[in-house]
Amino acid sequence: MGFNKCHLPDIQDLINLYNEIGLENFLNQFSKYDAMTGSTESFKFLDEKKKEYGLQQISLVDKGENNQTTTS
Repeated sequence: MGFNKCHLPDIQDLINLYNEIGLENFLNQFSKYDAMTGSTESFKFLDEKKKEYGLQQISLVDKGENNQTTTS
């Protein structure tokens, strides 16, 4: 078993990649690594997208709970 590391692209390349493949695929691409290096700006962008994805998931769950109806 190896140690997988990744160097995050510069911020503009990272933004372009995000725009090309979308949020979920973007995060999946960077979730496979044990360690990452890169610029502060790239890390901040990745962290923002992780938070955005988390908020989307919470919103979906909330909508699912709010749309449920109960019958007696």
